[in-house]
Amino acid sequence: MDDKSNFAFLQEHDPLFFQLATSAEHAFASDPNITLIKLRQLGEAMAQDLAARCGIEFDDKTSQADLLFKLNREIRLETNVAELFHTLRIEGNRATHQFKTQHKEALDGLRIGYLVPSGIW
Repeated sequence: MDDKSNFAFLQEHDPLFFQLATSAEHAFASDPNITLIKLRQLGEAMAQDLAARCGIEFDDKTSQADLLFKLNREIRLETNVAELFHTLRIEGNRATHQFKTQHKEALDGLRIGYLVPSGIW
């Protein structure tokens, strides 16, 4: 994956964030469904990283919804950031279980995936 990504700024935070975001970005034209699935994974990775940095306990059985609830309860996420995290979660779940995503939804997801890190760093 090259540095000519809209998500290049994530490299300084975590290579996994950059990998997931650029995978989502590169899949957009050929498979918008994969775009939303990768963005959901990005949201999970960022939420887990944030929780670990803040000393919030979670494990592999903690759902993304529960982790977001814990984050919000413990560190009071800004309302718009919490909503963006939940949107990535919901749209990613929809893409996973309904198997089809339109390019408009994937583009909206890419915009949200770009905004989430802006709200937490």
